[in-house]
Amino acid sequence: MDAAQQAPIEEAENLQQEPTVPSAEEMFNRLKSVDLAQFDVIETTNQLKGNKQWISILTIPVSAILLVLFTLLGAFLFNALIASFLISAGLLYFIARLLDQYDQQFRLQARNVVIQRIAATEGEFGLVPHFKDFLPEKYRHLWQSLRKGRYMYIDQYIQAVALLQTQLKLEKFTKIWHLQHPELVADEEADSEAEQSA
Repeated sequence: MDAAQQAPIEEAENLQQEPTVPSAEEMFNRLKSVDLAQFDVIETTNQLKGNKQWISILTIPVSAILLVLFTLLGAFLFNALIASFLISAGLLYFIARLLDQYDQQFRLQARNVVIQRIAATEGEFGLVPHFKDFLPEKYRHLWQSLRKGRYMYIDQYIQAVALLQTQLKLEKFTKIWHLQHPELVADEEADSEAEQSA
C-alpha cells in the first residue's frame, strides 16, 4: 500500500479515536447526575467490612476489659500490680496494632474502590476539567491531575463537584462551552436551519 492510500485510512482511524464533543446540556446533565455519596470512603469501608465490622466497634471496650482483667490476674498471681499492668498494656498495644493493620487494609481497599468510581465518572472525555473556568483557583491542581488520569484527590473532587452542582447555572456554562467549542454552535445552527426549511 502506498503513502497516498495510507493517509486517508490513518485520518479515518484518528477521527474514530477522538471522542465526539458533547453539547453543553449533556455535560451539564452529566455533572448534575453525579451521586456524591458513592465517593464516601468511610461508608465504602463499612460496606467492604460487612459482617467483620464488629471488630472495630468492640475494640475499645474489649481492650479496656482485658486490661483490667489481665492487670488484676497478674496482681493476684504474682503480687505485682504495676508489672502486671505494664505487661498487659504492652500485650494489648501489640494486639491493637494488629487490628489497626487489619482495618488499614479495608481503608486502602475502600480508597481504591472510590478512585475507580471517580475514574468511571470522569470517563474518557473527562468531566471536572471541562468546568475549570467555574472553579476557584484552589482546585487548579485537582483538574490538572484529573486530566492526567490521577484520581487520588477524593475530598477535593467531592468538594469541587458539590460546588459546581450547587453554584453553576446552565446559561453561563453554555456560553463558555460554545466559546471553547465553536463547531457545536455551527452544528446547532445548521440543525435549526434544516428544521425551519422542512
